[in-house]
Amino acid sequence: MGLFGSHEKRDADRARRLFEEALAQQGPNVALVLRASDCLPLYITPNFERVFGVSPERIGDDIETLYRFIPDSDRVRIQRQVRDWDHATPLNLLCSYHAPHGEKTQLSIRFTIALIQDGTQYLVSAVDVTTENERIAKAESERDRAVETANARTDYMNQMSHEIRTPLNGIEGMISLAREHHADEPRLMDDLSRASQLSAYLLSLINDMLDMSRLNSGRVRLDDAPFDMRLFADEIERMFSSQAADKGLTYSVNLEDCENVFVVGDRMRLSQIVINFISNAVKFTEQGGSVTVTLREMYQADGGVSYMLRVRDTGKGMDPRYVSKIFKPFEQEDRTIARRYGGTGLGMAITSALVDLMGGEIVVDTEPGRGSTFSAYIPLRLATSEQVEDLKLKGQTLETASDSMGSSFTYQFEGKRFLLAEDNEINAMIVIELLARRGAAVDRAENGQAVVERFRSMPVGTYDAILMDIQMPVLNGWEAAERIRGLDREDAGAIPIIALSANDYTEDVERSRSVGMNGHVGKPIDLNVLKAQLAAATAEAAYRGNE
Repeated sequence: MGLFGSHEKRDADRARRLFEEALAQQGPNVALVLRASDCLPLYITPNFERVFGVSPERIGDDIETLYRFIPDSDRVRIQRQVRDWDHATPLNLLCSYHAPHGEKTQLSIRFTIALIQDGTQYLVSAVDVTTENERIAKAESERDRAVETANARTDYMNQMSHEIRTPLNGIEGMISLAREHHADEPRLMDDLSRASQLSAYLLSLINDMLDMSRLNSGRVRLDDAPFDMRLFADEIERMFSSQAADKGLTYSVNLEDCENVFVVGDRMRLSQIVINFISNAVKFTEQGGSVTVTLREMYQADGGVSYMLRVRDTGKGMDPRYVSKIFKPFEQEDRTIARRYGGTGLGMAITSALVDLMGGEIVVDTEPGRGSTFSAYIPLRLATSEQVEDLKLKGQTLETASDSMGSSFTYQFEGKRFLLAEDNEINAMIVIELLARRGAAVDRAENGQAVVERFRSMPVGTYDAILMDIQMPVLNGWEAAERIRGLDREDAGAIPIIALSANDYTEDVERSRSVGMNGHVGKPIDLNVLKAQLAAATAEAAYRGNE
């Protein structure tokens, strides 16, 4: 016998009463009362059609009409379950249901069948669990994503641990060898050089990891400052020209269709994007190949301009199927790449996150053996006339920068006297030694309050600049700079103050500027960067003095 039979209706009044009693306990679910002997429908709730998309009249005395809307696989299964049911306890069935019409047509229905009235009738409760199943599926999907994220975080931490330990072990090894080679100067210098290279790699890795962490947590703030795109291109060209020449590559940087060269954006982060593209291009291009950088103005609209930053190489290229993976942390096309070419595997992930943050997009065109082209399309704002004048004042346009290169503002450390604020003994020793070897004298203050008092107590003109650590006891570097600028003495507002800090994020640089500092140099200190910032600060002070 099928699940439901077909006979004349009877006992309808009694069934309705029994049903209403059952319905009071079943809640808003669809329910039916069937005669047990032949499954004749005795009563069907009024909400039946709204849920099942079939009117009770269409069902008539043939409840098996519903079978036509149940998929074959589910139909066979529930027929087997009904056949095997012992009737001692309620039977629960779950199946898909394709309603012919109604609010929803693809449903999941849970049926519960129980014997009532001494086994003479069936009470069938039908519940639309589509929403519940969707909620469960969503919860399971979210759980799976959470597990995947946790696993990815664990893998990432394991990978970071490995990546950090590798150069650290190398540095320790090189230092040990240097001790053994102290009497052999060429080998000693080679050991120290290798240790320095590993140290630079480790610092780069840590910076990349911090950048990646900040980007993932939404803590990166973009700078919004005017700059000259021509000077930007000139700096990019000079940055890689020697490295490309040493490798035997043809390297060029081109500006195309650039009617608006004065733009507003995060110049440092734009540099980071282009540098990551170029670094990969130089790394994966063999001798005799070429790396071409193109900066092109695409279009102008509503006070803004779109720039394309493109790097094309003739290197090894890659399988296009791999392109979607290169922007994930620590992903490289295969493991031999890391061994042969090095790299942290974070550069492209950071680049992608930065481009997204800027509201841009990246397009990649690559083919194995024929090279790769990486293009970033970035929206920027046009600089106002006031911002352009300010750039010229600071010597930050192509013309003013070129003029200053051969001017009296080319900075030399020799003969200068600096006031250094640094609470860490080793850091202070390094700065003092580096500057002393270049002919400079350095006085040290061990905290922010001490540097203010030292500057206040010395005659006007004693110091050529103040080099200010940020994280110090008593007063931090920002507080000390504010107090120095507020002193009632002739040189308080003019003396260059350069921040020296392990933190050189946009918000740190902005705060240094906001308290009156002239520059912000990250640690470990690059003397060329320090020299450039001191030159710019000195030139700006002289320019203002001549106004």
